Amino acid sequence: MMAAISTRRLACAGRCFVLSLLMCMCTLANAHSGHSDNDDATVRAVLDPLPASLEGVRVQLRRTLAPQLLISNETQQPLTVFDDDGRAFLRIGSGDVEADLGAAAFHRSNTLMAPGAFAADASQAPNWQIVEPAPHWGWFDLRLRSNDVAVPNDIQQRGKRAQVGQWRVPVQLGDERTAITGRFEFVPEPQGIPEARVTATGPLASSTLVRAMNGSARSGVFVSYRGEQALLVYGAYDEPMLRFGDGGVDVNRHSQTWQQIAPAGAPDYIAGEGADWATVSNQPNYGWVDPRIGFIDEVAATDESVVLKRWSIPIQLGEQRATIDGITEWKPVTPLAKAE
Repeated sequence: MMAAISTRRLACAGRCFVLSLLMCMCTLANAHSGHSDNDDATVRAVLDPLPASLEGVRVQLRRTLAPQLLISNETQQPLTVFDDDGRAFLRIGSGDVEADLGAAAFHRSNTLMAPGAFAADASQAPNWQIVEPAPHWGWFDLRLRSNDVAVPNDIQQRGKRAQVGQWRVPVQLGDERTAITGRFEFVPEPQGIPEARVTATGPLASSTLVRAMNGSARSGVFVSYRGEQALLVYGAYDEPMLRFGDGGVDVNRHSQTWQQIAPAGAPDYIAGEGADWATVSNQPNYGWVDPRIGFIDEVAATDESVVLKRWSIPIQLGEQRATIDGITEWKPVTPLAKAE
């Protein structure tokens, strides 16, 4: 019988993870202080669209100090994740997450520092334990690391985004074997970045903090609402998407925009008409990725700030319809000099 890991053990694991993360930050800072011919910071893992057989499973790829896969499985079947030798080391679903503590792949991908502490051939007898009481999990899968991905000289000299490799994580949902796949892309040093900015908030000006969230092509909006009337935010298809009130923030699970942007662990999209509200925050504050304000197209080389797009997000405050308006600009950046 599979036993659950104790709360004390989970807390200890959490403290160890934080310590490892801090140690890794120092290690990475030292490792990247020098120059290399193929700086792996210019090669990124990118997630492919999921196969139809994984319908109901939500997968995100996040880049922090290393690529991290985040999975939420609300289906009735467990999602099993395999290492390159075909040994299962994670089962996500059926209300919890189980890990094979005897599998080296689990330990080597559980924290950033783990690959240096656990050898690839250090696996022992299977030892399945519950490690999370909900069907959500994230891990730093080594197959997404770009350190050993070579970038041909002609691609570097061309200075354009290009595919330079592929990655694959074998999985099984129920009885069907498939894979989560992606590619490695060479990304040249940016000559600038798109930056979104809120320019007008209409009737929200006196009661609400509205800010654009930047940092990637998938820009977003953060709203902190302190008004007395209900605030509705409409999606890209003019459908009710978010509802702010004193008790927190709700999302319309029938929103087509929510289907595109829902983060792992959030209420799932459900096809349907009208509104089906579910809570996403117990406070009247929420931030979300919004496809209306991001910019993913190429920008012609320019040394000056230019407006890439103007955007509006429809809202309704009580009975009053209005918009949150803004612009997304191109901001040139000066490349940092590399140490020789």
